[in-house]
Amino acid sequence: MVEILQFLFATAKDQNLYFNQEGLVKELLNEHKFTAQEISEALEWFAPILQGGKDLEINPLAIRSISTWEEKHLPREIIRQILEWEQSKTISLIEREILLDRLGELGLDGEFEDDEMQLILEGLTYHLQHYKYNLLNSSGSGSAYYCSNNFTIH
Repeated sequence: MVEILQFLFATAKDQNLYFNQEGLVKELLNEHKFTAQEISEALEWFAPILQGGKDLEINPLAIRSISTWEEKHLPREIIRQILEWEQSKTISLIEREILLDRLGELGLDGEFEDDEMQLILEGLTYHLQHYKYNLLNSSGSGSAYYCSNNFTIH
């Protein structure tokens, strides 16, 4: 599954999870020879992201501490980087929680090299900030490309 995630982030095909998931699955199966099980696992891994992290409980007034589960399954450097980004407002609270949740889930599946986890961290962060999982649920045209600017000339 890690290979699929790396491929999706490296090629920016992760946006097709929103716009052309069926075509993406066919491409992964036919052109890139990933197995149906690998693809299914990757789609399952992305499910909470596509739902906008709605199941995550976030209290913006509480101090976030790292659980023993997260310490066990995530490299210390990855945790530090996520918390620094959140502290500097580079990522939001929900993005922090999605990153910790999804990367922790990967850590459950096995040991990864720090550079492998770093690639997925950077790709997922870019995904969250540019494809905006929550734009599909926002008011407007329903498109991730919806723009609310008023260009009226007076």
